[in-house]
Amino acid sequence: MTRRDSHRFLIAYDIPDDRRRHTISVILKGFGHRVQYSVFMIDCSPGKIPILQHELEENMKPGEDSVLLCDLGPSKLVDSRVITHLGSSRYTMIPGAMII
Repeated sequence: MTRRDSHRFLIAYDIPDDRRRHTISVILKGFGHRVQYSVFMIDCSPGKIPILQHELEENMKPGEDSVLLCDLGPSKLVDSRVITHLGSSRYTMIPGAMII
């Protein structure tokens, strides 16, 4: 997969249980970078998202937990013109870098 094929996904979660929240964050760290406490940015092919969704669904409680996945479009088009941070930022994705 090239950067041209990848999409940037913003994933946010709201999970009240500490153990499940930790598990979800570990899964997401395997796919991308934490940019806020409950928000991750992931660059991958759209075809890998069903794999991620399956892992998340296996480890969450649908009646209590919430995970939001947003496809921001092709990674090559998502930069500072699309994403703006105010205040302290954890955003560490380097232009041209790709996470698989």
